Amino acid sequence: MSFSLKPKKTGKYLGLGIAAISAIFLFNPDIAIIDVLPDFIGYTLLAVSLRFARDLSPHFENAWRKFRILAVMTFFKTLALLWIFGGLTSAQERPTMMLLLSFCFCLCELIWGIPAWRSLIEGFILHSQTSGGEYPLIEKGAKSYRPGKNISYSFRDFTVFFMIAKAFFSNIAEFAVLSNHSYDDTAFDWYNFIGLYRAVAILAGAVIGIVWLVRAIIYFRGILFDSVLISSMKEKYETTVLPNTGLFVRRDIAFVLGILAISVLTTADLYLDDVNIISDTFTALLLAWTFIKLKPYYKNYKLGVVLSAVYGVFTVIGANLSYKFITDSFPTKTWENRHVFKEFMLMYPFRIIEAALLFVTVLFALKGVRAIIDGHCGYIPSTMDEDYRRSRMEAIRKEVGAKVTVCLVFAALASVSGGLYEFILSLDLFISPIWWIINFVVCGAFFVSSLYMMSAVNEEVESRYMLD
Repeated sequence: MSFSLKPKKTGKYLGLGIAAISAIFLFNPDIAIIDVLPDFIGYTLLAVSLRFARDLSPHFENAWRKFRILAVMTFFKTLALLWIFGGLTSAQERPTMMLLLSFCFCLCELIWGIPAWRSLIEGFILHSQTSGGEYPLIEKGAKSYRPGKNISYSFRDFTVFFMIAKAFFSNIAEFAVLSNHSYDDTAFDWYNFIGLYRAVAILAGAVIGIVWLVRAIIYFRGILFDSVLISSMKEKYETTVLPNTGLFVRRDIAFVLGILAISVLTTADLYLDDVNIISDTFTALLLAWTFIKLKPYYKNYKLGVVLSAVYGVFTVIGANLSYKFITDSFPTKTWENRHVFKEFMLMYPFRIIEAALLFVTVLFALKGVRAIIDGHCGYIPSTMDEDYRRSRMEAIRKEVGAKVTVCLVFAALASVSGGLYEFILSLDLFISPIWWIINFVVCGAFFVSSLYMMSAVNEEVESRYMLD
């Protein structure tokens, strides 16, 4: 099969227009970890906006990497709400947990966020100084540039102030919970006025946030309308980056493997009130996306998409029937009660088929990985003897392929453990209440093995295209 990978179009503004939109999701103050406009969307947009510019300078690349970390971190910050309000913490523990998690997440956001914004703005300044650009160097309120007093440095400094202020006002009210833990019964409980404290903090944070939002939009608008800057960035990208086809192959394969890794992660079942909060339907969607991205490498990608779709249908049916069986019936009486047994026999075949489809779909996905290994892994200098090159290439593919086999074994174990969940629950064994933990651990091992395998594949792909 012939291989071709078209470079992505840079667009009119080199993708930087998305950065202005990201500010809308970042300006609003938080209530501890409660964020009305999720920050992970804003950081994701910032990372996406730098997907082309990251190749133009180390500053842009550093900003891109840190914004990716922030996107993942703030996504888990959003998920932490399930931990606090999903019944995993008591009402008495909730205020303390909100303070603890909010403080930790805000601290991490400052550690990565401040350097990220500094690198982004310094990237614009450096490019303007070396390759052409006007707006990043303009003195604030004037049309001339004086070193150290331009609009970029002004926006950078205010952004640092805004991030610190946002973290401060997100947490300051929550410290009132510490008055609950005094050993002195006569101590005043300041947490009784938490609503008032939060209102004042939100008001103060909103004022600073709105000012930052306006300045961010003005700054990015100036960047986008600086024709000299955008033209020089596009010209540099087209002349120095686009000819590097190996770079795009490496990144595309890494992206495919990344989607597959996330899909493997979502196979883990985490039950909350008998409901799996990590829906297997997400796994099906991610696997379908994986096969679509495998198109340049794997000729049977269409079959994989079909399998993912069928698997997705069965995940919806199986989840609904499983929830109905567990909540409406008493699983431990399955073999004693005719009605419960009938409900079990109606539900369980769908769950078995769902588990089997998961394994088959993952099997075809791993066949796609093997196709990548055969076509894009390993580098042997052409100056070496042909027989040596052939034998060495076979050894590399065999070594990496063994990791694919290990991953497939854990995929089978994860499918079996997930398919047995309702059956084990119906037997009322000593392991029945903890079977979901066993399944979770097996899925965790599946995920670790997939990361190990994908790391090996990426390493060999990097070796193959390192000189392109």
